[in-house]
Amino acid sequence: MASTMNTPRVPRIAQQPTPPDRPDTSGGRQPGAGDIDLLQDSLAYEIKKAQVRCYEVLFEFFGPNALSPGRMTALCIIGNHPGINQSALADALRVNRASVVKVIDALQALGYVERQSIPDDRRSYALAVTSKGMDELRRLTELSRRFEEIVAAQLSNRERQTLMRLLAKVAVVKP
Repeated sequence: MASTMNTPRVPRIAQQPTPPDRPDTSGGRQPGAGDIDLLQDSLAYEIKKAQVRCYEVLFEFFGPNALSPGRMTALCIIGNHPGINQSALADALRVNRASVVKVIDALQALGYVERQSIPDDRRSYALAVTSKGMDELRRLTELSRRFEEIVAAQLSNRERQTLMRLLAKVAVVKP
């Protein structure tokens, strides 16, 4: 039996009324706590919550043994850009070369992609999707379309397009 004697008790804080024009995001915080609340009105936090939920739904929908979203994306890029080299793939994925090598190694081990020598460049490889990889890519594309419908179920088509356009703007922001 676990003892709770050394566990500090957190006092219950009276909930303050929320102004009608703003949803309650206080979580029971004390008044004046907003000046130290990193999450209040945080676009990055809302994006992260949406990403986490999308990943949860993705793995529920695709199954526990599904490719990671990064590997799915890499397979899709290679499939749509046959002969792409590792550096260009790294740029497209926005990862470093060491990370892209691991992704390619994993896809190659599954038999989904192959590295092909480039005659004029002994340091680079052209990447190509195998027939097994193309079958998997078609399967993933079909599942992805249904997954997208689930994720966007609460949005109108116009809202979905607006959200995608706005997120694309956020994705290119540089510090």
